[in-house]
Amino acid sequence: MSAPLRFGEGSATGCDRFDYAPGQPNLYLMMRFKQDLVAEHGLTAGAEIYRATLSKQTVSEIVERDLEGLYDYCRRFAVVFEEITPAGIPFRVEPPPVIGPGNHRPIEGETRAFYVAAVADGRARGRSSLIEAGGRILADVQGDELERIDDEVEFDSAVFHRQDRRVWSIRSDLRYPRAFKEAVSLLGCRTDFFGDWICETITKYVAASRTGLLPPAPILIDASMPASHRQALEMMLPQPVEIVEIPAFAIVEAERLWVIPSIAHTPFHQVLNARFKWDYATTAPAAFVPVRREMLRRADRALGPVILRRKLFLARHAFRHRKLVNKDEIEAIAAGHGFAIVYPEDLAFADQVRLFRDASHVVAPEGSAMYLYFFRSDFTRICVLNHPLTDGLVAYEDGDVDLTVISGPQVGPLKGRSQDMDYEIDPRVFDRFLAEWAS
Repeated sequence: MSAPLRFGEGSATGCDRFDYAPGQPNLYLMMRFKQDLVAEHGLTAGAEIYRATLSKQTVSEIVERDLEGLYDYCRRFAVVFEEITPAGIPFRVEPPPVIGPGNHRPIEGETRAFYVAAVADGRARGRSSLIEAGGRILADVQGDELERIDDEVEFDSAVFHRQDRRVWSIRSDLRYPRAFKEAVSLLGCRTDFFGDWICETITKYVAASRTGLLPPAPILIDASMPASHRQALEMMLPQPVEIVEIPAFAIVEAERLWVIPSIAHTPFHQVLNARFKWDYATTAPAAFVPVRREMLRRADRALGPVILRRKLFLARHAFRHRKLVNKDEIEAIAAGHGFAIVYPEDLAFADQVRLFRDASHVVAPEGSAMYLYFFRSDFTRICVLNHPLTDGLVAYEDGDVDLTVISGPQVGPLKGRSQDMDYEIDPRVFDRFLAEWAS
């Protein structure tokens, strides 16, 4: 029998079933709850149950609105709008070498517009990727990005239900007590995931800040994220600036709210079915490489010169999804070839970056730790371990990296999305590879 629901002040949401960690709502369970409520009770009755259950969100009403693109709105109405990179430039990315089974192929995509903008009287909220301005609710989508995949927009804390371009947004009475003349929003529904924080939020901030267009205004980030997330942002700041942590669900207002799009399209919560293609979520190397090099430059400024060139195995804890089921055997082989076994999530962010930047060889099961590759040195060689769905790994290939993938078969039943399947790596293949690659 499942544990009973507990309600009270100690909960991030008002109901402990939907708490991920102290101060952090579990947006995935909240999304499934919203979807089930609408399916079983309809919008009106479902909203009432939701309001009573997740009391910390202080839902005042559910409002039906059109979901509009942030880019189109900013181009027409923003008080500041500077387009840096136009949309529609085609690019092609070849897959890295793969040893083992896989479905990798070249990725072909088109750039999305990258810009820096400020909207008048903008509103953002904790744990939401949506912006409100000019009486509109805005999402970072361009062209047909929202329609070409099945994207569960209800993952966002501000959305109760979505149907095509119509959303039933959550109007909340929870206000952040401070109003801002100017602020830069880095709030979002995926900011508590390390990979998304580095790959989406940090990259777009660095890309925008290197233009010189952003003012030294306070930067809004979600409260109660892992400490490494704030540490990463602090390392990437070109100059000291105030960082303000916004609690989950709290609405924050600014007379001039600065907004930045993702370099590559980042869905709210994509359904990995036949409609989804990694071509839609991959960055053009020409746009990505200069940003990565700027990130490394800023890390070097903070950490000083490279001092070590050792070999690293970035391990994943056993409780994580996407398990390498024979991890102990694989780690023992790596250790036998002189690799240090490290769990990067147990370290402060600066130590994580220093390890990766100063390494000569890095082996890692695919996962959030691999996004430290943004801070690799020119001499670093990388090997990623993965299950046989290798098409998404093309995103790591930017023409500026020494990367090899070793894949292995799925083990056990699928317990979540396809990209999270458990797998094993052939120890003999791995041993032979390291003997040549890391000698």
